[in-house]
Amino acid sequence: MAKFELETQPPSAELLEVARVELRETPEVRAAAVEELRKLLAAATDLNFPDDEEFLVIFLRPTKFYPESALKLMRRIAEFNKTYKETLFNLMPADVQNVFIEHNLVNVLTNRDQKGRRMMVVNMGEPWDPKVVSEEQIFRVLYTIHKLAMLEPATQINGVVVIYDFKGMGMRHVTSMSAGGANRLLTFIQEASPLRVKGIHFINQPMIFNIAWKLFKPFVKEKLNKRMFFHGDKLTKLHDHIHKEFLPSNYGGTLPALDYSGKDWYPVAENNLDFIKKWNSCGFK
Repeated sequence: MAKFELETQPPSAELLEVARVELRETPEVRAAAVEELRKLLAAATDLNFPDDEEFLVIFLRPTKFYPESALKLMRRIAEFNKTYKETLFNLMPADVQNVFIEHNLVNVLTNRDQKGRRMMVVNMGEPWDPKVVSEEQIFRVLYTIHKLAMLEPATQINGVVVIYDFKGMGMRHVTSMSAGGANRLLTFIQEASPLRVKGIHFINQPMIFNIAWKLFKPFVKEKLNKRMFFHGDKLTKLHDHIHKEFLPSNYGGTLPALDYSGKDWYPVAENNLDFIKKWNSCGFK
């Protein structure tokens, strides 16, 4: 595999142009927004968030550099962390290491798609043994990955796309999903994550998937609904959104088949413990 590394370098001129067009980001707007958000955060005496510029930009980019909106996002994150404290409190990579290393459930591709978006694959079918890995554990892995993705300026700007692969899904998988788990995942995606989710693609879903989808559908809001796509086994439909030149052959792409998994890029999490601890400190005082 190509070595997986976080792309933490400053944005290129091309990327900054995307940020200007899509996110209102200019040096002047950024500086003013950071200063104003610092003031708002200082006045919000119940919140605990670091106020260094790089950290504040994580919240300003998805809210198009409107400081009030960024503060609202921070408050929603604090609420989410409070609501799911038992699942997320002081969550460290070591707490989910076995899921990363021993189970091929979540994979982050080493390359980006044609729009520079980070791609992640979640295997919710045959590779998932619900007796060994719970729905909650999978969420904890996804939450850990999102912490790392926030470190990448290119991901902050271009966003992410997720492919859910349901090949081999059976009743044992469906009965291991819950309305509470669905609500937790969709609240996170829609309300409590700074990442720009640009598309969620469902592939290889069997008929039984419709039972599971009934758990999720009530929690899907209009904005996210427009970014959800159901392809079944018609991977050419997936290629309308993610060009096959950027996908491995596993998904009908022209790139080599995946020869890596979570165990190969788990070290990235261990190499960024300082930031993860910093994120874990965020929330209500």
